[in-house]
Amino acid sequence: MKKVIVIQQDEAYFLYETLRVLEKEQKALKDIHLTVLVSPAALEKIQGIALPTVPGITTDVDHCLAQDFDLSFNLSLKEESWDLHQLIKATHKNGPLRTNGELIVPDLWSTFLLTFKAQAPFLTFHLQDIYRNILGVRGVPHHEKRKGHVNTIAFGFTSTGLFPTEEQEKLIHEISQQHPFVQFKELSEMDVLEDLSHVLYIGPPSFEALALCDSGARGIFLSRHFSGFNLLPYDEGNFQVTSQGKSFKADDLTFGILQLIHNGTIPKSFAFSTYAIDHDNLFGAYMRTMNEGDEAYPVYQAYVVLWNFLLSMCDANLDINRCTPMQVEKTKELQDILAKLSRLHDYALSSIDTIHQEARSANARAEVIAGHVKNLQEIDSTFATIAHSHSLLRPILDFYRIRKGQNAGDTLKEQSESSLLLYSEEGQALKALDELFTTILAKT
Repeated sequence: MKKVIVIQQDEAYFLYETLRVLEKEQKALKDIHLTVLVSPAALEKIQGIALPTVPGITTDVDHCLAQDFDLSFNLSLKEESWDLHQLIKATHKNGPLRTNGELIVPDLWSTFLLTFKAQAPFLTFHLQDIYRNILGVRGVPHHEKRKGHVNTIAFGFTSTGLFPTEEQEKLIHEISQQHPFVQFKELSEMDVLEDLSHVLYIGPPSFEALALCDSGARGIFLSRHFSGFNLLPYDEGNFQVTSQGKSFKADDLTFGILQLIHNGTIPKSFAFSTYAIDHDNLFGAYMRTMNEGDEAYPVYQAYVVLWNFLLSMCDANLDINRCTPMQVEKTKELQDILAKLSRLHDYALSSIDTIHQEARSANARAEVIAGHVKNLQEIDSTFATIAHSHSLLRPILDFYRIRKGQNAGDTLKEQSESSLLLYSEEGQALKALDELFTTILAKT
């Protein structure tokens, strides 16, 4: 029987989704002796809500360090876990580890996960799909939300700037007029250990709301802007509704909520940008827009296609909507930046090629090498500045920054060869992203 350790020492949300994946995949793990090393604080918070039935959960670091494992997976974003992962005795390791002060990330999906540390503007894939890919589990288990008759509406605390108190009270009154027998409760009053298929949640994404929906409730998650899968449930039957920076009004929300109660879905004519979670694809959960969507939605679709190819060598075929003027403007702005990045990238490749040629030469010129190394440092610094100021391009730039930051050779020749491959791949990825934007704009 193989011994496997999963390290997950992040906050409760990340631990919760990790345990959900392991819980769903217990059949695939039946011949494995599993250890899950977790943070005491995160475990305590989860136990106060609902703890998935996963064997081998422990907070004892010393006990784990004393064992030998066949496989070790680090799913943590915290840097302390990188040193811990290095100390774990395992034949094969996936996920970040730090050795001699240098970050090593052996696999692509873990590299993608690390881009979240820079506060990506939206979460392209659901955490469960990301963890599943890092763990090497290929199935995509899901089920459609049971559509019980709604008799309870649970409200989560929403900032009054996003949803003013008087508008929330008006919404309750308007729904009560249509459905006098519906109960209204606070999220804190709900027991997630019960079957909640009769409950509709309305409020912002939160860890507590996530657990509520995993117990059967359906959710309308209110956000100011599109945020992807951040703190959203995995299953179908849930919706993200965004105000595009404005405040929610009861009169506009009531129509969509009543339609969901009556028909199980929100109509395309809803006044706010609305996204349905669905699984009509091979790669996992997807956020399908039900109307025009936020300005970032075309970028989200482009990333879904690009990441599926870069990380899994899979094609994702998506229905592309006609862009709004706002989306066209944002997408063209990003294309202008990509054009500048491509020019810088060509310059970087030229410097790397020169370094490589000098490294192969019997009479390598140190001053030439030093000059081109300085060029690369300046170009990488410019890329970092652009990533910081243009959040929608940050994920792809950070992905390659992490990969390029790993020393892939002992000699200058080996390092320059590795850099040539990585910079070339990055250049192709940036061109592919630009082509995806062009395809999307062609629908306009």
